[in-house]
Amino acid sequence: METIKTLNTYNTDVFNSWGIGHKTMPIFTTFENVLKYAISIKAVLIVKPSRGKYWYIKGTNNNKSYDDIKTHLESNLETKYKENSKSWLISYI
Repeated sequence: METIKTLNTYNTDVFNSWGIGHKTMPIFTTFENVLKYAISIKAVLIVKPSRGKYWYIKGTNNNKSYDDIKTHLESNLETKYKENSKSWLISYI
């Protein structure tokens, strides 16, 4: 299993899949299990929308770097894009 370096939380989302690839898990899945799965596929982002039936595990195809995704999230914070959604940005050692 990969080792996490950082796990940062944001109250926003990225625009749709934003070309970074994604997988879903039912919303009733615990965060711990979602995180374990995300780490196992080395995903960069977990999103829990403010409403919906799924967790979104994003950043699965390496189309965008960690820094690209972080910048995008920070920009979305400033514009208050989906501010009731919660995202966890993951970096690895």
